[in-house]
Amino acid sequence: MIKVMLVRHGVTEWNVTQRIQGQSNIHLAPDGVHQARLLTVHFPFDTVDAIYSSDLHRAMTTAEVIASRFNLEVIPVKEFREINFGSWEGKTFEDIAKEDPADFKKFFLQPDMLLIKDGETFAELQNRAVTTLKRIVHDIGDDKHIVIVMHGAIIRTIIAHILEMPLRKIWAIKQQNTAVNILRIDDGAYSLELLNDTHHLHI
Repeated sequence: MIKVMLVRHGVTEWNVTQRIQGQSNIHLAPDGVHQARLLTVHFPFDTVDAIYSSDLHRAMTTAEVIASRFNLEVIPVKEFREINFGSWEGKTFEDIAKEDPADFKKFFLQPDMLLIKDGETFAELQNRAVTTLKRIVHDIGDDKHIVIVMHGAIIRTIIAHILEMPLRKIWAIKQQNTAVNILRIDDGAYSLELLNDTHHLHI
């Protein structure tokens, strides 16, 4: 049995202002660092064998705060970056709704059909996310607890894969900043034990 905790990074200023981040290398806001510290104090696992993270600042900083509790080094994994939003990155939702109303509508209602200029599709995102997750799980060995810090959209695509949900429905999966999701793997069979848990922010 292996347990994998997927953690969304702490809040950034771009989260607050509803600006598309994607693979832009944005730092955590002070509140985001505080969120990560609260999670570390109220952490669901007593022991952790390895901590992986997207190599973007906001995820790595969140992971490093967690790693400090367990005396572990964070292993950066480029494949766990957020979806590449191409020409949308750095723009606010309001900007995109005005400049590209058809694709902005598709983003929420038909994300599986969205193709942003210079970006990647949600199917491409899901493929790299699931492939990399399964490789790590295969290599880590049995009876392990691992943590992976990443981003909202990529976590949604992993969970959608495990639950056999169509990508069109990924926005039905909520993911708040520093949300905790726990996967359990028994003999290669994946199940979801916890989804979007943020009780550490309210204790």
